Amino acid sequence: MSSATNIGGLHKLSAHSMCYSIPGKILEIKDNIVTVDYFGERKKAKNEFLDLSIGDYIYAQAGFVIQRITANEASASLETWKELFFKLREIDLRLAKAPKNLYQIANNIRQKHLGNSCCVHGIIEFSNYCRNDCLYCGLRKSNSSLSRYRMSPDEIIAAVELSAKELGFKALVLQSGEDLYYDDDMLVGIIKGILKKNAVFLSLSIGEKDIVTYKKLYEAGARGLLLRFETSNPSLYSKMRPGFFLENRLELIKQLRKMGFLIMTGFLIGLPQQSEQDILKDIEQTHSLGADMFSFGPFIPHPQTPLENSVSPSLGLVLNTIAQARILNPEAKILVTTSLETLDKENGARLGLLSGGNSLMINLTPEKYRKLYEIYPNRAGIDLDLKKRINQVVELLHSLGRAPTDLGI
Repeated sequence: MSSATNIGGLHKLSAHSMCYSIPGKILEIKDNIVTVDYFGERKKAKNEFLDLSIGDYIYAQAGFVIQRITANEASASLETWKELFFKLREIDLRLAKAPKNLYQIANNIRQKHLGNSCCVHGIIEFSNYCRNDCLYCGLRKSNSSLSRYRMSPDEIIAAVELSAKELGFKALVLQSGEDLYYDDDMLVGIIKGILKKNAVFLSLSIGEKDIVTYKKLYEAGARGLLLRFETSNPSLYSKMRPGFFLENRLELIKQLRKMGFLIMTGFLIGLPQQSEQDILKDIEQTHSLGADMFSFGPFIPHPQTPLENSVSPSLGLVLNTIAQARILNPEAKILVTTSLETLDKENGARLGLLSGGNSLMINLTPEKYRKLYEIYPNRAGIDLDLKKRINQVVELLHSLGRAPTDLGI
């Protein structure tokens, strides 16, 4: 954590040493909940995996303790962070004060309730095979023009190790199409292999599996799930996902939350035949599911789908949706999706963050596979070298006064 550069007048951590979490000192322990000090702020985190004592230093992600470190390690990291942390807070406060329009009001609410921390997750897309034929998705099984790939368990574990140990990520999502090649034993082995070597908060985005499978994955150590419901309109859902029903998807999400998973869910903005009233109901549905993170972004047509001639929503509609979601849900983590960045590659991420968003994902899929996970075409950021992409994101966050870290709850 000692390497640093100076960009834009700010003391900025370099990408290769950037740790997307700040270490904190444990002040209290009650049952499995620890209270942690971060530069005078108190946050809580759930501890399920470690034997901890008051005075220990830990890393937390998404409200879970993921690693204990020594006092010397923590001191070096905190010294690097300290000056930057308060400089960033000043910038964020300045940008969030005196709101005059919908976006500024939402950003002000975000700042008051959540401060300037911004979750930065890495995502590794390990298979683009899918058994489904969703009308909006380029991975649909009927897309015969797509070059398919599957990463082996060893490749997946190696990609996570690179992401965690060289690139500094503390929260990672493993994503795939609904690919039955990866059976329960294989998925459990991958999760255990990852967590044996790496201190990370691990989430999965693998579609609809039965509850028995998800129980095994939870017991193996996975704690987050990215599982969108896509639309709260039942008839539109069944039209867009032939053979599937909204009520089943919602019930699965509810059961998984009850099991203990941190839930990331949401919807597509701008699907054909979707109304603005549908979008408001989508926001309400996301909230009613108890989502820990809201994940919604614009529909972008793929040329190898039945919706190829449809039109993407306007940037304004997407930003309005982020702002409305923030105003209605002040405490939510709201993801600024890659699809928003793709809709407006120059300013999409910045505008999303200034409209109430406070989370980002960076694609860490190995380069030889990255372009093949084509849910929609021309995805933002996939052509960049990973370290350049990380620097780009961190520089954006710093310009907005956001600390690329998740301090807990």
